Amino acid sequence: MASKTSTAETYAAQHRGNADHYATYFAGMDASMQQKVALTTAHFPTRGRVADMGSGSGRGTHDLACLYSGLELVGVDINPVSVKMAAESYQRPNLRFVVGDIADPVFPPESLDGVLDSSVLHHVTSFNAFSLARLEECLDNQVRALRTGGVIIIRDFLIPDGPSEVFLDLPTTDGSAEGLVPELSTAALFERFARDFRCSVNRDGPVPYTRLASPHAGHVRYRLALRAANEFILRKDYRTDWDVELLEEYTYFSQSQFESAFRRRGLRILSSMPIRNPWIIANRYEGRFHLSDVDGRPLPFPATNYLIVGEKVPPGAGVELREERSEPLATPRFLSLSAWRHEESGHVWELVERPGRTLDLLPWFRQDGQVFVLAKKGFPRPIVNACADHPNLGGAALSGYVTEPLAAITHAGEPPDKAITRILHERAGLPADSIRALGEPVRYFTSPGGVSERVSAYLVEVAPSSTGLPVPDYSPFTSSGSVRELDARQVLRACHVGGMVDARLELNIHRLLRHLGSSPGPWIGASIQLTEQSGGPSWAEDALTPARHVGFSPHEDGAAGYLDLRTGTFSERDAEGRVLASVPREYLVPRGEVSRNTTVALPVVRTREGIRVGIEHRELPVVQHFTGSARIAVSPAWRLPRTFTHLAQVPAFIAERLREEFAVSVRHTWELGGSYHTTPGVTPELVWPFAVEVDADSAHDPRLHWMPLEVLISQLDVVQDAHLLVVAWRLAHALGVLG
Repeated sequence: MASKTSTAETYAAQHRGNADHYATYFAGMDASMQQKVALTTAHFPTRGRVADMGSGSGRGTHDLACLYSGLELVGVDINPVSVKMAAESYQRPNLRFVVGDIADPVFPPESLDGVLDSSVLHHVTSFNAFSLARLEECLDNQVRALRTGGVIIIRDFLIPDGPSEVFLDLPTTDGSAEGLVPELSTAALFERFARDFRCSVNRDGPVPYTRLASPHAGHVRYRLALRAANEFILRKDYRTDWDVELLEEYTYFSQSQFESAFRRRGLRILSSMPIRNPWIIANRYEGRFHLSDVDGRPLPFPATNYLIVGEKVPPGAGVELREERSEPLATPRFLSLSAWRHEESGHVWELVERPGRTLDLLPWFRQDGQVFVLAKKGFPRPIVNACADHPNLGGAALSGYVTEPLAAITHAGEPPDKAITRILHERAGLPADSIRALGEPVRYFTSPGGVSERVSAYLVEVAPSSTGLPVPDYSPFTSSGSVRELDARQVLRACHVGGMVDARLELNIHRLLRHLGSSPGPWIGASIQLTEQSGGPSWAEDALTPARHVGFSPHEDGAAGYLDLRTGTFSERDAEGRVLASVPREYLVPRGEVSRNTTVALPVVRTREGIRVGIEHRELPVVQHFTGSARIAVSPAWRLPRTFTHLAQVPAFIAERLREEFAVSVRHTWELGGSYHTTPGVTPELVWPFAVEVDADSAHDPRLHWMPLEVLISQLDVVQDAHLLVVAWRLAHALGVLG
């Protein structure tokens, strides 16, 4: 381990010259600041003190300080030049910059409410002889500085999961075979990289590889370790500071190692997710190289970044909810299963129902020009971790403690206004006189294909309130979390990039901002670029209001066997791995070859008349049960096969389904923000939303009903399908329709 007395010398190799060189370097780094802020702010408190470790230019630290006047931001950087420039460039009453080694105890114990390590911890290992011991010491010091309830966020690189060895095919025709780094072809640059790069895996010699003939014209194939291939892929476009970049080993922990490091330190993992930055994928990965296993099967692109968020809990508190065993539910005690026969087709549908009615409450207030909401943070939802044998296509992992609206199950005999007052008092500590206004509810189905649940969602204006309100423990686990104030727009941004997973919180916030006439801010998910086409589908006036039809009757001969009711036994464990509670939970998954993963695809066309989206009319028994008519307007959606292992397989699946079911041809597919859960108290279903541009000439099948996107957004209060609500809001946000 490097001596702490020579800290400045340890990191001296990072020095990049004069102010002009620094400005150029920071300009490139600042291009990702929007994503950095979005991935972090929804988890940080809005008051207290947060340290931005390795603050560099200070731009990101300044952005955080601008968001919350009550939050003190301290930027810490080892480089005095960076600190001086940041302090000169960015000045606010709640912002300061200090020189310090982020691996040392810069702050006293229990003095911080948040720690941000954004693309910086790999410097700790790289410039300390690749020492993981120094990294562990760094994490110990940073967690020690956190108060209980404080949050640490690490955004960095990740040792990829996959085969140990791969084929990497690189072009030889995009540059020269010899010369300066900026002039080299990608293949020649790799060979320069392999010769000069040193890391914890190859400390004393070049990166091992075998050069082979490539089946791709104008390429050469290399057989090498996946980890080494990823190190090259991540840095191949940073040619200006190539020699400095070669000094850094980007990857030092796998995802499981990150998670283990957090749990050992008493951190409850709120999010652990590989990130595939859409801009990087589109501009630096697609068409720039080919990655496959040694049998030649294509592999998905490695993650471009990784995010892990941990909350410091009291000693002995739970840090993880884990399903220990699962078995078929023979005698349901909470859930019930019914069967319904479609009178025309004879098809039998199954419905799973839980008792009572579901209320979602979103308390909100405005303060200093910002819109804040109160939400449950750290609430135990163990079912999100059920079915570990089903693939998670994005690789994300949750502790089982989520952020969600104030949701509750009530009974029909209790008037809504009384139920709302009671729930706010019991679950948020809000007295009745704090309620200023109660909005009209909207109602929608959370998962209408199989769950008999319709949410009634209310916006409740309340007096401004403090964060961290104490709440009683009304769950069978050791804690029901806390109620925290969150910045409404930051939650939406986190949803764009997969940092938040509860769809109903997102939907309520969108509705709140529209109610207030407030902009949701910029969209920072994948950039959606539609091509204007001639022709196109006509506007179907009944797109959201299909004709009423009663199509189902109770089926007394039993269920069809599509839905599987199970009992999972979930343990709550502390940092030492001790079981604090063991709780059974009933939940629903599909049987057979389909997984808990669902994809939702919203067809879209841009013509001279504007942007139009395609909506499907379906007949579902749950809709008839609640409304008397079986027909509902939905976005096309399908369960995904269990054979799918990564998200890159989904676009081709969507294209095939849209062609078979609606006779449309797909031009382009975009991920529409992060995956989400709509009813985590009933099912571990994980939904992956997409926007799908289709060929206008093929968009005339009567099974799709087209309407202007602007009109859809203006009429969302009548939409009853939660999935259509999510994709409509996100697409409108991405295309600037929301203002």
